[in-house]
Amino acid sequence: MAYTSLHRSVGALPGRVSAQMLADAIDLGVGEAEDLDWKLDTEETKDNREHAKDFAAMANARGGIIVTGVRDDGADHAAELVGVPDDQARRLVASFRSLAIGLVRPYIPAFTVYSVALPNAPGRSAVVVEVPRSSEAPHLVTWEKEAWRYPKRVGTDTVWLGESDLEAAYGRRFALRQDAQSHLRRLHDELRPRLHMEGIAVWVVVTAVASVLAPVETASTANPSAADPIMTSILKALPSYSLLGSHLKHANPVVGLRRSIFTAHHPYVGQSTRVHIELHQDGSFGGALNGLARTGNDGALLSQLDLERGVRNLVTAAALNAAARGADGTLQLHAQLVSNGPVALAERENTHHERIDGGLTIDFSIPTQAPTPVTTEAPLDELAAAEQRRDDVANQLLRDLTHQFAVPDLLLLD
Repeated sequence: MAYTSLHRSVGALPGRVSAQMLADAIDLGVGEAEDLDWKLDTEETKDNREHAKDFAAMANARGGIIVTGVRDDGADHAAELVGVPDDQARRLVASFRSLAIGLVRPYIPAFTVYSVALPNAPGRSAVVVEVPRSSEAPHLVTWEKEAWRYPKRVGTDTVWLGESDLEAAYGRRFALRQDAQSHLRRLHDELRPRLHMEGIAVWVVVTAVASVLAPVETASTANPSAADPIMTSILKALPSYSLLGSHLKHANPVVGLRRSIFTAHHPYVGQSTRVHIELHQDGSFGGALNGLARTGNDGALLSQLDLERGVRNLVTAAALNAAARGADGTLQLHAQLVSNGPVALAERENTHHERIDGGLTIDFSIPTQAPTPVTTEAPLDELAAAEQRRDDVANQLLRDLTHQFAVPDLLLLD
């Protein structure tokens, strides 16, 4: 989700560019910046490779937006909102997407193109290209036959990267991946002490971080006296029965350090017993659901159904929080079972209920494990837009978790 110098100049929150934002930019004479480029029409750029160069150049810098349909004053300041005919705008949207796919390598995650109808100019629209700051940078473009080049936007200009620049850019790509993994582990490590671990219990824990973090300066503070709108939307997106919804009776947050905390434990005194959710202002996420798998043996038995419901609920919460906060790029997710001892996974749902009702001890023919964490990733815009995409990602995590117990298939009952 974009948050650029255009948004800051007109006082807009992160999100898509609107006609009102463009009109305000004209009134203010907003100038081009490293993350903002005005174009009158495609006649300015007749060669398709030039468009691809612009896309890659922004992705190789800090991302930004390119708006077609704005006349500047000759000094790169917005002067007139003219747009392009609607039929041309539709062609440009399709063309820009094709160029980004065909001429830029690797593909820019979360690259987005859309048209903005102009109420004051019926039949005309502006075309907006949103280029996120990319965790896959550096991106190259096809330039001449058998030749590839690496552009980067510096200020309002585009330069070509040299050998030393490329070395540094590839180093940043690998460092970003390591940083994301470290961030995931740090979120997990911060969350774990807040989970009540007395006795034998199993917590299903998911943490998540986007490759492009949300701008924290736009975040509203937690209000314990009112329902949080992001958590409310998360609960509405869950199935009619969900572990998260059943444990979390209301969406009022507890104030945390640059985060909102949600728990069923009231008053909250630093630990939760059933559910613990942390929605970070930068779009990161930490969440845990207690399977309440208790036995009289030195181990814990978790229902496969509870595991699957828990992971799917937490993946949904992570994706919707990141998108609502204005994060972008790729969402990386980390899932783990946390317990004081070994864990056994019960394939039959009724095994779990028999244990609760009758104090069943673990049948040690079910393999026990000290489960290892698993990770996966997917484009955030896809996860936020489609329930099926969230299920796909949750199922990848679940397969990696359940295979540790020699369980080959998912129940898929939700």
